[in-house]
Order: sequence, then structure tokens, then C-alpha cells
Amino acid sequence: MTALTLPRWGLLPLAALLPLTASAAPPEGFGSAQLVDGTPDFAGCIEGGGDCQRDFYHFLSASMIEQGFAMMANGLSAGPLVEARPGWTVGGQLSTFPFAPPRENLSGKQENTSFSPVFPRIELMWTEAEAQGRQRSLGGHLLPPVPVNGASALLVGVEGGLAWPGPGTQRRGVDATLSALRAKAPIVATKDQLADRENWSNPDNLDPEQFEAACGEDVDKGAAGCIDRFTDLTLGVQGGVAWALPHGLSPQLKLGLNVVYQQLYVKYDDTTWGLFTLQPTAHAGLTWAPGDHLRLGLGGTGAVRQANQSEDDKIGLLGTIEGSAGWHF
Repeated sequence: MTALTLPRWGLLPLAALLPLTASAAPPEGFGSAQLVDGTPDFAGCIEGGGDCQRDFYHFLSASMIEQGFAMMANGLSAGPLVEARPGWTVGGQLSTFPFAPPRENLSGKQENTSFSPVFPRIELMWTEAEAQGRQRSLGGHLLPPVPVNGASALLVGVEGGLAWPGPGTQRRGVDATLSALRAKAPIVATKDQLADRENWSNPDNLDPEQFEAACGEDVDKGAAGCIDRFTDLTLGVQGGVAWALPHGLSPQLKLGLNVVYQQLYVKYDDTTWGLFTLQPTAHAGLTWAPGDHLRLGLGGTGAVRQANQSEDDKIGLLGTIEGSAGWHF
């Protein structure tokens, strides 16, 4: 069994997340993946402790968390921190997936996750002016489930923000985003993986008879294998500053915190895996408005990755590069 390497207001979103974490404690501690439902074929590994259990859960946690991070909603060139004028901004944004090759599971089977180098989304934002130079905004992010190389993803996000003048040309602000993602793709069990099974250290990791029973219907419909399902619910809160420089340039810096719950349903063995974590985040970006309507943006967002979310058992960083374009009306 392998895993996917593929993220508003008030307390209600948090209250909705907490019951999802009320099952047994994660085997590798807070922030680690855990079995939510089903009985995997390799129960002896994940219940026996030792290196096998540790290696599997660290692999699964790293796989889920890094690509979910790339797919969460995150505004760059819209909102009151960089757009002080009232009106609508319509545009789009791209975020990069991890640049490293897809991960290999403990049997040496490489995940089928390289469907696209970037993750797109559509943005729509309304900004409204208030007294004393303050602005507030409300908008959203959307990606319809258009198939790409056998995979599709539906992203829906809601974002709101408030900004006010700082000293000089500086603006300060806070924003919050609640995003929900549902991605479907042949990840864990594909026809190509089945054909290559003899090259793994454990070929029984993918059994031909079980593959036919679980994946045959999907393959008959033209899929490359079993269609697995990955979901991500992320609530993010950020505070930041931006500066209005000459020639329409506006650098920005933000610090924040994400509350993340993810699930991965693996059709091959009918199991569901969950992960709940908190992610401290940092963002740096630069937008450019060459005229009255167009605004272009380039930036990057990083988050702290816990040691139990890494295959090398070390604290590290998640990261994605972002590009955006918006048109202000």
C-alpha cells in the first residue's frame, strides 16, 4: 500500500475539524498520519512498532502533507493588503508541486503523482473602502474538477481580509482563508505499477488478483488503475505588511498559521488514512501593477514540517512557488 504525495471566520470551522481527530492517537505522535478505517494487508508492519511502523507512517505523512500544502488556497495579487482601491479583482494563480521525483514506498514502488507541474486556481475578490484609509475584502478561490492525465481536483475556498495604513507607504493587514479540496487520481495501484512489480523489493505489495477485484471497474472505464481520493480542509490565518513603491511595485511579507485536516482513501485495499496538524507559515511576494487594471504577482510560501512528517525524521520546510495575474474593475 502506498500513499498520495499530491491544505473562515470565528470558531465554527475549527469546531468542524476537531471531531475528525477524536479517534485513536496517531502512532507517531501529533501531526502524523493514522488509520481511520479499514484493515490494510500489512497490519503486522503498522501495529508491530519498530522501524517498519515508523518508516511507513513517516512516509505516508510526508506524502500527504507536502502535496496538500501545494494545493491549498492562498491569495497573492488580490485583497486589501496590495489592492487599496474598491472594486472587483478577477484573476488566476499557479502553485508548484514538489520538484523532487515522486516518493517510493517501503517496497520500492514509486507513487503515480506527477500529473501536472503546477496547480491552478481561479480567484475573485471584492474590496471595499472604509473610514480612515481602511479596506476590507471578501472573495474566493475555485478550481473545477477538470481531468488532467487521469487526475482531477475540486478546490473551493473563501477568503476575507482587512487592511489599514501604516507608516509611510506601508500597509498592514490580516486575512483568513478556509479551503476545501477533493482530488481523485490513480495513485496507489495502476496498470504500470502492476507491470513493474517484479522490480520491487516486495512484489506482493500489489497483488494481481486483488488489483482486478478492486480496480477492474475503474480500468474498464478507461482509468489507469484504482481511483483513490484525497481530501484536504485547511483554515489559514495570516498577518502581514506591504509597501507601495514607485512604478507599481508592492513587496509583501506575511506570517500565519494553518489548521489542516486531510484524508486519503485507498481503493485497492479499502482503507482510509487521516492526518491533523498545525502549520506555521511564512510568505514573501512581489506584485507589479503596470497600469490601472492589471496586477501581476510572484512569490513563495513556506511552512514548518514536523520531524514525524519527514522520511529522514528531521524538522524541515514545505514550500511552493506562486505566480498570479489579476484584473481590477
